[in-house]
Formats: sequence, structure tokens, C-alpha cells
Amino acid sequence: MARKKSTIGIIGLGPMGSILAAHLAKHGEDVVVEDIVEELLIIIKEKGLDISGIRKLTTKIDRTCKSISELSNFNPDIIFIATKACILKVILPEIKKIYSPEMKLVSFQNGLGNEQFINEMLGIDTSYRVVINYAGNNIGLGKAQMNWFQPPNFVGSFSKGKYTVDGTTKYIAATMTASGLMTEETPDIKRHVWKKTILNSALCSICAITGETMKEAMELKHSRTLAMDILGEGLAVAKADGYDFGLGALKQFTSYLEKGGNHKPSMLIDVENKRPTEVDFMSGAISFYGEKYGIATPVNSTFTKLLKTIETRYSKPS
Repeated sequence: MARKKSTIGIIGLGPMGSILAAHLAKHGEDVVVEDIVEELLIIIKEKGLDISGIRKLTTKIDRTCKSISELSNFNPDIIFIATKACILKVILPEIKKIYSPEMKLVSFQNGLGNEQFINEMLGIDTSYRVVINYAGNNIGLGKAQMNWFQPPNFVGSFSKGKYTVDGTTKYIAATMTASGLMTEETPDIKRHVWKKTILNSALCSICAITGETMKEAMELKHSRTLAMDILGEGLAVAKADGYDFGLGALKQFTSYLEKGGNHKPSMLIDVENKRPTEVDFMSGAISFYGEKYGIATPVNSTFTKLLKTIETRYSKPS
């Protein structure tokens, strides 16, 4: 039996949101995109959203809006929040104004605790979470480069304080997979969230402070040691939270980081462009859980404080 199509809203056309929007729209899904950059919206209407790299596709998207309030005019059934996690506190009050009980909200982001934060801020009992296993970067207005994809992505539901799956997770997994972004539903998405957060925290924080690429951070002795310390702390805290990755986890996670390319992680790019970072949802979240369980996280805590200090300095009015 054919799936009944839902209207899918996507908030934010950074690289993750752009790649998602392009794949879904190319497959014929009913996609509406929201971004505050009006010139970008004009380009994707007239010339199309262009994806290069390991995937090459271009598709025009006619249904666009420049604000979340305008997004409500399209009555989206599912909204993917594809902004940086640190922007949640800015956009959730706007989403709350248009939210209806029938609407499904999906955190399509990095970071630990996003889905809980969405539920708390909106006063709702169910939201959804995708762990994205592809990466890319914007190379111009309406142009995103997809650098790698290690399928599958994962999707799960956080409902009434518990992780589970439901009809919406099944629909999202099927729709993304059909569009070319292989995705599986999982009854415990938090395990995948923990894994990616630990891995991201190890190199994002270090590179954002030192200016190193991911490859350099794992090749140079001192930064490599710090990365392994961040991994160790994250694995210990995750275990206390019920997610034990096993005796060989540190070696496995380190091996994964060694495959990182000679490019800058997004957190370093954010610091270079004097933008807010996601550190509160990465190393900061690991430290938060560490305090909760009485586990010391000195390296994650130090990097969090250093990055918050840097953010405070460049966010001050000149």
C-alpha cells in the first residue's frame, strides 16, 4: 500500500538541512523550507538547491518561507529542525506559537539532550530525534557539498520520558531511505546520540580551541592525548547513564577519529566566524551528565569553559 505523503517542513538550510531538503524534494516529497536568508530562498526557487561531492543532484524548491510564523501557512505535518543545537533556545519560542498537537517535531541536529529540551521548552510529551551519519559543508548560496555518508542514519521517538518507535519513526525512516538517505528506526535512539556526541566532542572542542584540522588533532601528540581523555570521560559518563559501549570502546572510538579528514569541524568554523557554538550540547552535556552521576569530567569541563569564554568575548558589543 502506498504511503500517504506528509507535508515536510525543514527549518534551516545549513549543509545538513540542505542535503536533506534536496534529497526529499528530488524524490517528490512535499517539502517546505524555512531560512532567514532571503537571497538563498530566491536562488533555490529559480536555480535549485545544488548538492555536489559524493552525491550530485539539483532540485528546485518552490515552497519557501523566511520565518517560522510563515511556515505555519503550509500546515506541515512533520518539521525537521536542522539548525545548530545552540539555536534551539532562539527558535523554540517561535515554534511554540505555531505548534499544534498533530505536528511532529524532529531534532535533526548534533548534540546530547536536544529532544528533552524540545519537550521541556514546548511543554509537550513527544518529539523525535535523528542521528545523522552524513557530513557536508556549504560552498555557496544554494550549494552544499556532501563529503561522506556512513549509512544508516537513525530515528527514534522520545515520548513521555521514554525512548521508543511509532508510526512517525517508521514513516521518517521509510521516506528518508526512499530519497537516498538510508535510515533505520531504533527503539533507543539515545545510544546512537551518546556515541556521536562523544565522538564529536573529542575533536570539535579541541579543533575549535587550537585551530587544528581533525587530521592534525589526531596526529599531534598533545591534542591526540586530549582527544582520548575526552573520549574516556564521555564513555564513563555514558556507562553511568546506562549505555556501556564495552571494553574495547576507547580503542574503537579512537580508531574512528583517526579516519577524520584534513578539514575543519563545524565548531572551529563557528569560532572563526564568531558565531555561537554547540559546545553546551557536546562537551558541556557530557560534563552535565558527569555532575549528575558524580563522575569527574575535567577535560570536557575545561574545554566547555574555554569555548564559552571565547564566545562571550566575541559576542560583546564593540
